[in-house]
This record gives sequence, C-alpha cells and structure tokens, in this order.
Amino acid sequence: MNKIAIKELGEYIPGKFNSLNLNKIKEFITVPYYIDWYKSSESNKVFPLILQEISDLNPTNFKIPGMITRNSFFDHTRIKYFIAYKGQKPTGRITAFIDYDYKEDSSNRIGWIGLFESIRDKETADRLLNEAVKYLKKNSCTKIIGPAKFNAGGEVGLLINGFENRPYFMEPYNAPYYQDFFNLFGFKKENDWYSICTDNILSKNYMDKISRLSDRIINSKRSEKFNRYKIRNADFSNLKNEIEIIRELYNPIWNEGSHPQQVHITDKEFNTLAIGFKEITMEELIFIVEEDNKPVAISVNLPDINEVIIDYDSRNQFIPGRKFYNPKDIKRDLSIFINIKKRLKQKNFTRIRFLILGIKKEHRKNGIDFKLYWLIRKTALEMGFTHGSASQLADVNMDIINPIFRLGKVAFTWRVYSLDI
Repeated sequence: MNKIAIKELGEYIPGKFNSLNLNKIKEFITVPYYIDWYKSSESNKVFPLILQEISDLNPTNFKIPGMITRNSFFDHTRIKYFIAYKGQKPTGRITAFIDYDYKEDSSNRIGWIGLFESIRDKETADRLLNEAVKYLKKNSCTKIIGPAKFNAGGEVGLLINGFENRPYFMEPYNAPYYQDFFNLFGFKKENDWYSICTDNILSKNYMDKISRLSDRIINSKRSEKFNRYKIRNADFSNLKNEIEIIRELYNPIWNEGSHPQQVHITDKEFNTLAIGFKEITMEELIFIVEEDNKPVAISVNLPDINEVIIDYDSRNQFIPGRKFYNPKDIKRDLSIFINIKKRLKQKNFTRIRFLILGIKKEHRKNGIDFKLYWLIRKTALEMGFTHGSASQLADVNMDIINPIFRLGKVAFTWRVYSLDI
C-alpha cells in the first residue's frame, strides 16, 4: 500500500529566493483534476483557463507576452507550494503564504493557506494542513486564516453550502467534505462570505420599490442633489484614465472595516487585473458614477465566461499535462478564448457576475445606490442576461448585505477559517 508523501514543490521569497518554475506551477495546477468528487454527478466544478491559472500563481520573472504574466501580488508575498502523492498519483495540494501588506488590528504576523484540495482521505488532508502550519509557524506567524486565492480581492473562503449550484466566474468551488477536514483539524470560523443569485422574477419587486423611491426623490427637496449624479459607462479607448479612476475609488472604499481579508491593491496589481477584465467584459457593463465630474462610485460586472468553459469541457475529455508546455492545454485555452471574444461581440451570454460595486461613504445616503442598482438591472436585461450573481459579500458588510439580499437568494456560502498557532 502506497504511503502519503508530501512534496515541497517550491518556495518564493520576494527579492531573496526562488525555487519555483513554470513546470512546478503546472504540476500544482493539475491536482484538482485527480479529485474523484469533481468527476461525480453531484459536482458543478468549473476548471479555470490553464494559462490564466499559471499567471495567477506565477511569482517568477518568466513571461510570454499575451500568454503568461507574472503576478505582482508576489512583490509583497512569501509563498510555498505543497503536493501530496500516493505513489505517482497526486492526492492533494496546499499553499502557505505570508502577505506582508496584510495587517489586522493586532501586531501579530498573519499567515494564510490557500488553494487546498484533497481526496476524501483525512490523513492526506491532515498531512497537508500540518505542512502549511509548520511552515507558517517557522516563519513567526501566530495566526492562520484562509483558505484564499489570495485575499478578499480574489477568491476567498471554503465553500460550505450551495454545492448544487453552478459557480460563476471567480467564485470558489470545492468538494463538500473539505469543511470536515478543517473542523476536525481545529480551525474555527472567522467570517462568512455569500453570493446572491437573482433573476428578473426574484429582483422585480425590490426594483419596482426602488423605482418608486427614485420617483419620490426626484419630486422632493432632495432632487437637486440626486440629479447631480451622472452615471456613465467605461471608455476602453481611454483605458489608462479609466483604470486610474477605478483604482482611486477601489482602495479607499474596500479597505474600510466592513471588508475583512482585504489588502491594499498596488498599482501593478490593479493594472494587471483591469487589463485582464477588459478582455472578458464590455464597456456597457462598467459604470462610473460622477458628481460634478468627480467619480464617487463604481460598478464592474462581467459576463460569466464559465458558460464558455463548460461548453468546451462538456464536449472534450480534458486532463492537463503536468509539464508547462502541452499543445492540448494551449488548444483548449485558445479555443475557449476565441469563443469568449466571439460571444462578447455577439453579446451572447445569459449569466452576469456583479463583481465590484462601491460607493464613497459620504454619498451612500443620497439615493445613488437606488439609481445604480436600477440601471445595472435595466442594462443586463436589455443585453439578454437572465441570471446574475452578486458575490462575494462579507457577512459583516451590512451596507451591501441589506439591499442585495432583497434582490435574490443566497446561492453559496464560503467560510474563512482561522487557527491560532
């Protein structure tokens, strides 16, 4: 009987040390394809684009223009990758990392875990979690949180409810038994995150109410203030300026106390994200709210490109190669990307991910949220979207939880765990 072996795949320390390369990162990426639960009829797992996943996990300086980039997140993050094997077969994986830009109220050093996967085997899970804990403890961490890729600005939390639903783009999805591994290991709940799924029927009553409230405001003494807000779409021909506007709004709004696990996004990180999103969305789905020509709120929404990935993978049996260069993998990604661009041009998507919605604090009680919600819904319906997901919403963020929960129903719950060490 094969014993469990933990392979230390590689480590990256900003400006000091790197033992990772793209072959090792690719080996790490292939692990979820060996999780049997994802092959079952119960699973709604959607596997990401391989080249994008490599770029997301790439701290090295190796780049291929138009294909592979380096993730600037690693400018301030130390990370180590682990894979569990039984014989030649991978059975699980985990990352342990320290984001030096992430701070909590205490002076303690916080460690993170992420990208956890495991077969249904407690020993494998325990071995992986122990390796991550040992690494973070060795590097002076006194608390661990996670899982995440890599904080609240990305994909955060372990899915604990909603496995029967199909995830939207950038929504975490994992096997249901993972939560047992975390609970038995001793992790405790830190906080939860939600997605609210909606459609025309679910949102209609609340939107009708919003429309009536807007009419009242227009006919009241507040109308002058209300009408000073103008909402426009993004202009991709002036992308540099639009990125700057969104960045200047994003960090102050999302780094308030109601956004746990949030980290200040650097200029390099933001530029990479924005350029990437431009490739998979449309100007009509990005809204910038201005008062006297000064930006005060933003909303960034994406067509659910998982529709295209599912369409391709359902017709093609696909398991990626473990080496970085594999023609089959590139063919898959290229075919999916071509179809994404084609469907964007045709505006042929049915599901929309409401990714970012933020309003400066001093403008939140002036009715601008009503105006923005109404316009987003109107635009989505006109473009042929029938279903949407607002995520990920922190359970402590009541400013957004209260209105969004009226638009639909909870589809997913993700949990961020913590462990004192």
